[in-house]
Amino acid sequence: MQFLTKIKAHYEKIILGAVLLGVAAMALFLTKAAGDERDKLADQLKTRVGGKQNAVKPVDLAGSVAALERLSQPAVVQLAGEHKTFNPNTWVYKSDGTITPVGDRPGSGTRGLLLNATQPLNLTISYTAVAGTAEPYRYQFSVVRDHERKAEKRRPTTVSLTEGTKNDLFALLEIHGPKDNPTEVVIELLEGGERVTLPKDKVFAKGLAFSADLAYPIENRSWSHKRVDETIVLSGVTYKIVAIAKDEIVVSAPNRVRTTIKISAVP
Repeated sequence: MQFLTKIKAHYEKIILGAVLLGVAAMALFLTKAAGDERDKLADQLKTRVGGKQNAVKPVDLAGSVAALERLSQPAVVQLAGEHKTFNPNTWVYKSDGTITPVGDRPGSGTRGLLLNATQPLNLTISYTAVAGTAEPYRYQFSVVRDHERKAEKRRPTTVSLTEGTKNDLFALLEIHGPKDNPTEVVIELLEGGERVTLPKDKVFAKGLAFSADLAYPIENRSWSHKRVDETIVLSGVTYKIVAIAKDEIVVSAPNRVRTTIKISAVP
């Protein structure tokens, strides 16, 4: 009985000791199993990665180098002349009913247009007479505005002014000689402030624009005294004259491309 009593007294200690032994045994087993698994993975890694390896091929940079060279020497984009993207060709009907591109005919279009001569278009003013029999006398002038674009404005007109007054073109500043029969008058142009002395019936002329004489040999055509805003037809294409200077004109195609033609050299 005493023996059983002693065993009962140490029962809990025996159970705890057994549990600790089991934990120690499990820890030892797991440590060994982990080591084995690590060795196994190392062997697999050597098997897959090891052995003869192919050399790494160098990267081909030829395309990139060529692209950089092209960027350093950019191509020039042609926006005028024969470039068809921004200046498409014009096709016209021939006499037989077929169509042909104008650009295929040498000397056609603006390339065949000749500027033979230009003429000044003048503003002319002349003092003509005295109007009235008593002061304030009015002094009459003949005015021709040949430079005007509208034909109705080019007709000769008669205007009259008293001394010290003005119209839309000039002011009458001074009267020289008798008031009822002056020998000359002095006017001042409103545009530019130019002063002009006018004896009776002497014409003052000032060029304010130009007209042009043109030729188109490919169709044996010519035009005289063409003005700004007028049109000409070259190989079936209508061009508008947008500017005329003393020695050149500027024409605009239907696609609004402008071409400057210099005056033809005198042979």
